Amino acid sequence: MKKYSLEKYKENKKNKKMTKVTVITLLAIAILVIVALYMANNEFRTTVDRYVLRKEVLEENTNSITIDTENLSLVYAFDRKLAIYTEGNLSFYNSAAKEISNIEITLSKPIAASKNSYLALGDLSSQKACLVKSNNLVWQKDIEGTVSKISVNKNGYVAISAAGTTYESMVMLYNPKGELLFTKYLSTYVMAIDISENNKYLAIAEIDNSGIAPTNKVEIISTELARTDSENATVNTYEAQTNEVLTGIKFQSKNNLLCSFDTCVVQMDESSSKKIYDITELTAYADIRLKNNFLRIDKEKSSVFKSDYRLKISNAEGREKSYIIEGNLQSVVAHDQIIALNLGKKVEFINNNGRLVKRYISTDEINNIIISDKIAAIIYKDRINIVDL
Repeated sequence: MKKYSLEKYKENKKNKKMTKVTVITLLAIAILVIVALYMANNEFRTTVDRYVLRKEVLEENTNSITIDTENLSLVYAFDRKLAIYTEGNLSFYNSAAKEISNIEITLSKPIAASKNSYLALGDLSSQKACLVKSNNLVWQKDIEGTVSKISVNKNGYVAISAAGTTYESMVMLYNPKGELLFTKYLSTYVMAIDISENNKYLAIAEIDNSGIAPTNKVEIISTELARTDSENATVNTYEAQTNEVLTGIKFQSKNNLLCSFDTCVVQMDESSSKKIYDITELTAYADIRLKNNFLRIDKEKSSVFKSDYRLKISNAEGREKSYIIEGNLQSVVAHDQIIALNLGKKVEFINNNGRLVKRYISTDEINNIIISDKIAAIIYKDRINIVDL
């Protein structure tokens, strides 16, 4: 009897194990089939996004600010807030489209830059600049010369380039309290500026028009050295070729600076420079305004795909994620970890991993899109709709 019971026990245990393995195998197969369908079948993907993952957002289900957007001087998204400037007032709205704060400040042509909870504002071709943290004014001042570019990092350090002095350009760096750390004087025109995440480096993109043909260069400046000798604080320089036209610069993590040109993407740090991507005839668009990657929109080589374009997100090591674009692409907006694809009456928000975060469906044509990593503003002529990301 004992022998029979032991054999039966072993047999039951074996059967349970086989059943468990079978169930796990079937579940794995089912998951693989669902993932494959999700990736390959547009109708299935849309159904899952809308009813299961809740990624699809209809226009009528979003919060809206009713306002004449054509007469606004500035609309800017940062952190979880929307900043709107008009007629001497900088108003802040939350994702529920409720005004939460207001700052009275006079700006004729406001320009802005942000990082995390900091928002830096400058008055283009005028002298005023200020720094806001969350929705509170930290400092404001009149600078020497007139503002041409502005940048801020996550710690509240602000870089401002200015013109209108005896120099062609000058770049000033301020600490979070608004104290001037140094001024860099230049004989070239400043096209872009950016500050590293750890405050150690300032990047300046310049164009020199004194020669037969305009030339571009990018300098990385040590902010520590610049405090005592700004003229000799440059630690690395990339001299662009005459056929390379600069389109943007952005510091990423580990003090890596990405520089985009119309022909290539260059990565710099304090001691080296290297070309990491060559733009080809198949590249329809390229952008470096991501946290640790750069993006490009490539035309498909083959008609096998339903889409004419594919979004590709790459890093300096060559690793790549892709996303098929279906529809008529109107424009692309990138900010750190989010990419917004404007498809006319639809916006698809993609993350750094090439995955859909949200899909916004509109009944009207979309004028513009403003994004941060956490919020998006969909701009129409008479209103702004807000989408949580």
